[in-house]
Amino acid sequence: MLGYLRDLARARLRPARDLAEHHQVLWLAELPGDVYVEADAGPGDVLFSVPVIPLAPPAVLEEFDGWLALRHWYRILRDLADQEAGGGHEVVLAAGLLSWRPQAGPAVHDHLLSTPVRIVVDGRTERIDVVLAGHTSLRDRELLSGQPAYRPADRVSDAVRAGRGFGLNSSVGDLLREWCSTAFVDGAFAGGDEAAAYREDWAPEPPGAALPAVPRLRLAPALVVRPPGREAVADYHTRMIRLLVNGTAVPEGLARFVAPGGRPHVKHIAETGPGTTQTFLAGLLVLGMRVVVATSGASASGALRAALPPDLAALTVADPAVAADTAEALLARAAAHDPGRHGRHVAALAEREAAADRDVAELRERVGEAETAEATDLGSGYRGGRGELDERLRAEAPDLAWLPVRPDLPPGPPISRAEAAELVVLLAEETPGRKARTAQRDVDPGALPSAPYVRTLIEAEAAAAERAERSGTDLSRRLRDLDVTRLARLDGCASVVAAALRDVGLDGHPGGWNPADLAARAFGDALAHRRPLVWSRVAEMAARADWARRAVAGMGGRRVVLPPGEPDLRRLADAARDLRDYLDGGGTLKRGPLRSAAQRQAEALLGGATVDGEAPTTPELLDLVFTDLMVRMSCQELQYVWDAAGISFPVDPPPADRVIRFARAHARLARVRDAMPAVEETKELLRLSHLSVPLGHPLQWHGYASALASALEGLGVDRAAADLAALRDSIGPVDGDDPPELGAALDAIDARDAAAYGRALGALAEARHERARQIRCEELLGRVRAVHPDLANLLLATDGDDVWQARTRRWDEAWAWARASARLAGTAPSPAAEGLRASLAEAEERLRTVRDDLTSARAWGAALARLAGLDLASAVSASAAPHEVVPAWILPLWRIPDTLPPRPGSFDVVLVDGEHGAGAEALFLLWLAPRILLIGPSGPELPVPDGPAPAVALPDTLQGRLTPTTSLFTLLTQDPEPSPGGDAPEPGAEPEPGAEPEPGATRPDPRAAAPPAPREPVPPPRPAPPEQRAPASPRPEPPGQVRRGRSIVSYKRPELVEFVGRIAAREPDLTDEQIVELAARLLGCPEDEALLVGARLRYAVEAYRSGQ
Repeated sequence: MLGYLRDLARARLRPARDLAEHHQVLWLAELPGDVYVEADAGPGDVLFSVPVIPLAPPAVLEEFDGWLALRHWYRILRDLADQEAGGGHEVVLAAGLLSWRPQAGPAVHDHLLSTPVRIVVDGRTERIDVVLAGHTSLRDRELLSGQPAYRPADRVSDAVRAGRGFGLNSSVGDLLREWCSTAFVDGAFAGGDEAAAYREDWAPEPPGAALPAVPRLRLAPALVVRPPGREAVADYHTRMIRLLVNGTAVPEGLARFVAPGGRPHVKHIAETGPGTTQTFLAGLLVLGMRVVVATSGASASGALRAALPPDLAALTVADPAVAADTAEALLARAAAHDPGRHGRHVAALAEREAAADRDVAELRERVGEAETAEATDLGSGYRGGRGELDERLRAEAPDLAWLPVRPDLPPGPPISRAEAAELVVLLAEETPGRKARTAQRDVDPGALPSAPYVRTLIEAEAAAAERAERSGTDLSRRLRDLDVTRLARLDGCASVVAAALRDVGLDGHPGGWNPADLAARAFGDALAHRRPLVWSRVAEMAARADWARRAVAGMGGRRVVLPPGEPDLRRLADAARDLRDYLDGGGTLKRGPLRSAAQRQAEALLGGATVDGEAPTTPELLDLVFTDLMVRMSCQELQYVWDAAGISFPVDPPPADRVIRFARAHARLARVRDAMPAVEETKELLRLSHLSVPLGHPLQWHGYASALASALEGLGVDRAAADLAALRDSIGPVDGDDPPELGAALDAIDARDAAAYGRALGALAEARHERARQIRCEELLGRVRAVHPDLANLLLATDGDDVWQARTRRWDEAWAWARASARLAGTAPSPAAEGLRASLAEAEERLRTVRDDLTSARAWGAALARLAGLDLASAVSASAAPHEVVPAWILPLWRIPDTLPPRPGSFDVVLVDGEHGAGAEALFLLWLAPRILLIGPSGPELPVPDGPAPAVALPDTLQGRLTPTTSLFTLLTQDPEPSPGGDAPEPGAEPEPGAEPEPGATRPDPRAAAPPAPREPVPPPRPAPPEQRAPASPRPEPPGQVRRGRSIVSYKRPELVEFVGRIAAREPDLTDEQIVELAARLLGCPEDEALLVGARLRYAVEAYRSGQ
């Protein structure tokens, strides 16, 4: 398992070799001139400080750059101080920038030396101090491993571990020069170049600078923000593996973790308060425990130690650089320790604590009575006594005191919560360009011509110009010079002719016309004035063709057959007409000599003609025969005139078909002749215009028409240009108060760029939106400034800060708090009540002081009692290691391997103050102590490591339980698989009567005491009475009744197993932890036994599960 954890630590975060891989690099050379860097600062000393910067900029312009630089650094360091409390990164002072691009392997551009720093915000002045904390480390192996030219500088590494090269001390330069002379193999670089050159140079590295082929080393100090390293953790696991190989026993914590069904001693405190960690730490020190506290970083370690009482803090180390001094002070005090006198001192402090507690209780009662008498109403829900209100306002101050207190504030804020959130966004997005929008005229892009319309005009102009250019001729140019009115008349005539030609099917170029087409011949002859009489005669026959068409239609489709041969149509027509008249007059058809003259004249018709197969013996049928004969004669006449014009029609079709063809031909001829007046008018107009244009042939007419169309296209270009000019004039000229986007729109029209005009309209809409937002911003800010100028200045000075998102959510509450604070400050307190409050404050301070003293005295007593068993003389002479003397170490989690040796079980308890992205590789904590106290909520699953998967396989019992993505808290608190064995003995259980005590049994059991609550005295450790031996029976009788309030030590183990078994049987859905919690509530044991109650009940549950 340790091999797996070692590989996992190496894969979790690969070492960075380039400054670009760090979160942030702050070069000390860029600090403002007002900030002094203390180069001789030692461990725990301040490297430099940045005072709190006024929100308002200086009135003197020359001081503005310095103010801006100080504000920039202050905000960066303040953010780092806030972020470091949450973990996830560390801040170090880096020195010795190594730049090198070797021929093989990755380039190196990072610092050799790094010293952890803490960023501390002074609670009173808000000054930010950068404090050196921890040992300096040399990173040459990490940066240069695998390089053939590199030779580990062991002597330099030993010097760094001995304290040389700390921070920016004068020894840093000497140490880096020595490293340059020893870190590379002789002759590693061609040309006899020096192996490495060092310069005492603070200048920052220019971005993008090329790396040299020969190593170059500069001081170049900087604050570097980077993820916590894991290489030391991997080496720590390697050292633990070596110890196991050499015969070292597996520590209890790891043994319980890897055992099937086993579980280490872990307590998880998920819900925490501000003082949870220091409270537990103080309680454990009172019990004489040796403790390691794993924090998120150096700042968190320093803050935790600073929160302890000074005398108690003397038992702890948060900065490894001062560990030797702390251990020496402890040994010196142990040598002079008098247990009896110390016990009397503790007893006296306990009496003083009891008296101070009584005084506080009495004063609180009197203050409560006085506040009831002077209850006041500050508005907005702030009602009550002055002390109650003052305490409430102080409690709410951390979340609401960002709003400046100002007298005479109205009951409600000038803008609502939603408007405040809007104002914060508007200020964060404010730019100089947007601020200038309010001085510009409001231009609505919707009132301007739309982009599609402008595009249509531009494209129409371009198309007209292109067509005019493509079809332009000498004639078109001459026609374009004519008067517009005359051109319009010529266009009208040409349109009439074109419509007529189109109707008769003669559109297009004349070269494609059929020369035999009657319309083409008629149009050509008309243009050339050929055979006008012939075409006049043809045109005159149009009436005859129309009569024949109507006559055929009147016959209703009746079929008339004439006698065979080639009869005389005129004679037959006359005979048919006379016979019809005879019959209409009452005559009848007879035979023989009695036949009338009309009948004898029509014998040929009666004997050879038929109408639909019947002989024409009635007037109606004779009418049809007469009409058919007249139609046939009309066709003969029409055929004659068309033949004279050179147009032939077939004579074989039936009369009805011939009539239709003649009627259609005459209609086309009439359409051509209708267009001829327009042709003549055209000739006249051209003559009047002094243009000699021959129009005697269809080709000449077509050429003229094309030239006229081209001339008209030219006029279209002028019209399109005029439309665009009118459109531009409608927008108007650009004035000084117009937005620049309006000028861009006009320029786009002038450039005939439709896309640019569309973009200009979009930009104009955005400009109008910006103007509206700026007006809104100034309106909201003006409303705030009119009521609260300080708040308006604060909004302006900190615009863009992320904290405003949370602040605006409590806008109304903060306003009410500021108003109540101002009103309370302006309310004159009652002298008597104020005196009582002052007395109460003094009494509470005395109580806190005496409690701190009592806690510290008890912790010192326990620590000195442990040291009393050591041979102090030999310990001092042998220079005992600090980790063997100092009882409590407060260290960043990933700095523990650099500070504490892997000595199994060298501590009693490990407190993990927050998970901070730790995974399974942090299980090395179980090597140091058998018990772990987890403080804070569990985090989410971790991301997959960057490096390769661990090469060492896990044991089967840990498969699925220990994964690269499982967080530390989840790993230690999840329920393991139940073991198949029987009852397991409880670690640390009370010995049976008569049994020999185990070594170290005189030390108080850490599970038997709960850390004191805040501001409460820590109870002294008291030995637990031994349990009575259980009766020698297979199963003891269960207790008849559980009495609440009994001490947990009064219960025998079988009783607790039976008790939790009954709970599990009654509530089968409960988890083991829920059973423990329910059993603890039912037992109601004393509060100071909380840890012991939880431990014994867990072992009872484990025994119950094993026996099922």
